[in-house]
Amino acid sequence: MSRVVRIADDAYEIATGYAPTLSEGIRVMDALIRELREKGSSPNDPKEIERMIRNAVRDEIESVVYRG
Repeated sequence: MSRVVRIADDAYEIATGYAPTLSEGIRVMDALIRELREKGSSPNDPKEIERMIRNAVRDEIESVVYRG
């Protein structure tokens, strides 16, 4: 099922920063939030922030390498 919705430009940019499409980006963000909740981690925990940054950098490097 799909829907047509209006979203702010900055929200679109944020979501597509996680994945190539809006839907995939939302799913990735949801998975990250669920993972944090299951671990009982605070998003402000320095180790958790470091892990998230490392994952984001790794994902960006992989996407650049595989694209081109």
